[in-house]
Amino acid sequence: QAIINSTITPNMTFTKTSQKFGQWADSRANTVYGLGFSSEHHLSKFAEKFQEFKEAARLAKEKSQEKMELTSTPSQESAGGDIQSPLTPESINGTDDERATPEVTQNSEPRAEPTQNALPFTHSSTISKHWEAELATLKGNNAKLTAALLESTANVKQWKQQLAAYQEEAERLHKRVS
Repeated sequence: QAIINSTITPNMTFTKTSQKFGQWADSRANTVYGLGFSSEHHLSKFAEKFQEFKEAARLAKEKSQEKMELTSTPSQESAGGDIQSPLTPESINGTDDERATPEVTQNSEPRAEPTQNALPFTHSSTISKHWEAELATLKGNNAKLTAALLESTANVKQWKQQLAAYQEEAERLHKRVS
């Protein structure tokens, strides 16, 4: 059973690419998710749920920005709802019976909270997770850039040595011709 865990943001769009397949992109994770379903009905149900979570994420972002403006703190870059879609190879390959549908659950702020006091904690937790993920991404990018810089520096040294050798050879040949 495969589980896709993706944070849905208001700017994401689920696209039906064929009768039983669809996809969406997560630009922050630099990932395109593609899903196959056993029937067009299951694909449509997933697309509807995706739209619901997208709308919930948009509302949560607006609510978050309103609260941030009231407290005079920087606004959150993006708020989203997590969806998890357990897919079995049977449902992807179309052999699952027609009654089974991919489960879609929401694990983030757009869920209704029982009390107003619980909302700031959930909101804080969501922001914390967002910044932890952002920090991990930045650390990974920093490591890649550092490695690329070291490789480039080594290449520059090698090119300087080659240039010096070519200049010496050109000077030697010039003296030989003269």
